[in-house]
Amino acid sequence: MYTEYDPQHEAEAAMKRAAEAEGADRQRLIQLALAWHELARDLRDEQAGHSHPAGHRPSAR
Repeated sequence: MYTEYDPQHEAEAAMKRAAEAEGADRQRLIQLALAWHELARDLRDEQAGHSHPAGHRPSAR
């Protein structure tokens, strides 16, 4: 899958912006960063051949 976005870079950028924000904007940017981070992780897993069926991800410990 080709994408013009680098999800890890986008996650880091969103967290930097969140650190400078306040209130609802901060929370929204944190959620955005987490979404980008999850996408980056999913792409890494896909490239490594570790795809998981939807809803069946290993739990974080």
